[in-house]
Amino acid sequence: KKVGLISCIGYIKNNLEKTNLFNFIESEKENEIITVLGVGGVGKSIFTLNLSNTFKEEKNKILIIDFDILNDSLHTILGVKKYSKKIKNRIKKNNLLEKINIKELIIKIDKNIDLISGVNILFDKKYKISSKKIKNILDELKKDYKYILIDTSNECFFDYTKELIINSTKSIFLVEPNLNEIKKAKKLLDFYKNNWRINKEKINIVYNKMSDISISENILENIFDEYNVIGEMKYSKYYNMLINCNMRVRKSEIEQEFKKIKNNLFERVMNYGIRKGTIK
Repeated sequence: KKVGLISCIGYIKNNLEKTNLFNFIESEKENEIITVLGVGGVGKSIFTLNLSNTFKEEKNKILIIDFDILNDSLHTILGVKKYSKKIKNRIKKNNLLEKINIKELIIKIDKNIDLISGVNILFDKKYKISSKKIKNILDELKKDYKYILIDTSNECFFDYTKELIINSTKSIFLVEPNLNEIKKAKKLLDFYKNNWRINKEKINIVYNKMSDISISENILENIFDEYNVIGEMKYSKYYNMLINCNMRVRKSEIEQEFKKIKNNLFERVMNYGIRKGTIK
């Protein structure tokens, strides 16, 4: 009987390896880099911060990076300064030609969460780094953090956004479920797939700001059927309160929704693989 069991385990393992699911399971042991994507105004920043609070409950070290260079806002929402005193002094002295270590931009938010804001300084004309160095930056940072959450820009002419997606372990793409925003979301997703050659299986869809008058879930499922949909977030009046109170107010209903999103993001669901034809 024992031999039969061992043979069965071997058969399952071989089939998992063929479907790449085994590699996915193994990769779960590593630190996670999660990019939050979507068109402008879909709620990436507040989503990223709420998601970080959900990860914080595991008491792991978390780093949030605001990589929306044109419209960085995480420091404003959190009520902290964009740059550390050390960096501010270097800016004041116009001393940016010296090499800046990405870790110099870290701002401590609480015991578990750190923030990097003001990344635009690394792309300044006086101190321009190549987007190809994104991998090196992330490899260096993930040594110190279990989770790195990255708020990104919706602009597709920034090569660094492409590098962020490529070098992340998972990506969450927010979609606001109305006709105009869906059209913009599909256009951006098509750009990722066709121009940047991003594997669509890496993209996880979340419907954000859902309400009673949103596009129905059946229609949404047909529109985004080639992507893994991991959940939805109801429109909440508390989001403005969270922003205005620097994230110091938390509502249990919001927390529960984000826990579901987090669980679905890491759930090894066999049904999805079967539906997509990746698991025979």
